[in-house]
Amino acid sequence: MAALVKGREKIKTLEQSRGRMEALYADYLARSIEAEKNALSMQETVNFRGFLQQIQTLIKRVDVDLEHAKFELDVLKGNLLAAEKKRIQMETLQEQDERRIREAAAKREQRAMDAAGVMLFNMK
Repeated sequence: MAALVKGREKIKTLEQSRGRMEALYADYLARSIEAEKNALSMQETVNFRGFLQQIQTLIKRVDVDLEHAKFELDVLKGNLLAAEKKRIQMETLQEQDERRIREAAAKREQRAMDAAGVMLFNMK
C-alpha cells in the first residue's frame, strides 16, 4: 500500500515537472519570436533554438519516465489486488477451520450428554 502511495506521488511529481517544462518552453518560444522581430545575431538565434530543443528533449524524457511510473503503478495495483485476494482466501479458510472446530466440540459435548443420559436411564 505504501509503495502504491509512493508511485502515485511519483506520477504527480512527474506531471508537475512536465507542466513546468511546457510553461518554460512556451515562455522561451514567445521570447524567441519576440527577439526575432529585433535584429538578432546568428549565435543568439542558434542559442534560442538550441535551448528550445533541449527543453523538448527533457519533456520527452519526462514523458518516458511518466509512462514507466504508470506501468510500475499498474504492476503495484496488480500485486496489491493479488495480495488482497490471498488475504481474503486465508480469512475464509480460517473461518471455515474455526467453524469445524466449533462443530466438532458441539458434537463431542452432545455425545457426552447422550452418554450421561443413557447412564442415568440405565441406573433407574
